[in-house]
Amino acid sequence: MDPQQVENLLDKLAPTATLGPVTNWKESRTVLDDTIIDEDTKNMFVNGFQDESKYAHMTAEKLATRFLQGLQLFDTDSTYNVNHLAHWKPSSFKVGNSIDNALDDNPETYWQSDGIQPHQLDISFSKRIDVVLIAFYFSLIADESYTPRLVKIYVGHSPSDALFYKTLEVRNVNGWVALTFEDNRSSDSLLKCQFIRIVFPVNHENGKDTHLRGIRIFAPSKKSSVENSEWMQSLTSSNKLLTQCSLR
Repeated sequence: MDPQQVENLLDKLAPTATLGPVTNWKESRTVLDDTIIDEDTKNMFVNGFQDESKYAHMTAEKLATRFLQGLQLFDTDSTYNVNHLAHWKPSSFKVGNSIDNALDDNPETYWQSDGIQPHQLDISFSKRIDVVLIAFYFSLIADESYTPRLVKIYVGHSPSDALFYKTLEVRNVNGWVALTFEDNRSSDSLLKCQFIRIVFPVNHENGKDTHLRGIRIFAPSKKSSVENSEWMQSLTSSNKLLTQCSLR
């Protein structure tokens, strides 16, 4: 078979006219740094932005205040915490540092992995739920090399069909981070799933085990979507106020 015949055969199998250019796939990644005021992430920092110079004087007491302050801001009539409806299964945990520590209201307790990387946390619900917000508490000051640098999120109906959703790159955070889903469903900003997998592949300073001091999953209450929108606006306003206070 001569080259022209080969080319004609290939063109029948995959017509040249229908082939489009190859495009590079880029991983969806959100960079988190609460010392840099950025339009894309400004609403994610529940405790507001911080002047980096003030982190040098950040005490354990102040960090605890930021933790509890965030919990107060989450306490609204428009959403409810569904942590208790889920089964939480970490890939490992150190004795005395179970995943329950990341679900309580104590800023001093945390889940600590105890195994090889990547560490992961599987969250399963008995039925599909509507998630409006997932909140993480990170503290590079408190946890140092135990702080995750990358957080990968997968969602689906079960572990077998979970698809990659997003990567969070934790560069410099000491407070609550609110992950919302406008980029998933612009019509209602919901994440509809029954299973969530959170993977911690890399820590700061090449640390091996991971700390997680707080995680909350919120579903919308039976209030109207307008009220949920008002809640987000209220959280945004609180962020602005906290930022102004922090930067003074």
